[in-house]
Amino acid sequence: MPGALIRGNPWRTSLGAGFSATAAGFTALPLPLAMLLLSARMGRLAGTFGPRLFMAGGPVLCAGGFLLMLGVRPPLDFPTELLPGLVLCGLGLAVMVAPLTSAVLGALNEDDAGIGSAVNNAVSRVAGLIAIALAGTVSGGALDFPGFRQTVLVSAVLFLAAGLAAWLGIRNPDTSGRSG
Repeated sequence: MPGALIRGNPWRTSLGAGFSATAAGFTALPLPLAMLLLSARMGRLAGTFGPRLFMAGGPVLCAGGFLLMLGVRPPLDFPTELLPGLVLCGLGLAVMVAPLTSAVLGALNEDDAGIGSAVNNAVSRVAGLIAIALAGTVSGGALDFPGFRQTVLVSAVLFLAAGLAAWLGIRNPDTSGRSG
C-alpha cells in the first residue's frame, strides 16, 4: 500500500484536486529528492551504528508522514496539507532504504552480491506492483478524497507494523570484537 500511495499520489492529486498533469507530477518530487540527498549519509550512519534503528525508525517516520496526510480535504492546499507529509515520508524512506539494502547485501558472501542485489531489486518491484494492485481495493476503487484518506490510513498502519517488526526482528551485528 505505501508504494501504491507514493506512486499514485500525482494521479490522485491531479484527479481529485484539479491540478494539471505537470503540477501533479511535481507533487511527487519530495520523495526522490530526500532519497537523493540523504541515502548515502544514512547508509554510512547505518554502517556505523547498525541497521536496526534506521530500519525501524524509517517506517515510523513514513507512518507519521501518511498520518499528516489524513487532513487532506477539498479544495486541496498542497503546501499545508500534502507537502509536510510527503517530506516526512521521503525522510523516512531515505532513513530506511539504504540501510536495508546494505543489510541485505552485507549478509551475503562477496561472490553472491550480484545475485543478492538482483533478488533485492526484483522483490522490491514485485511488492510495489502488488501494492498498486491492492490500492484500488483499499481505496474503494475511487480516486477521490475519501479513497485517498483510506489508503493513507492503511499505509500508515502498515508502516507502523513494519517499524515494529524491524525493531523486534533486527539485531545489529556485534562490533565489540567479543566472541561467543
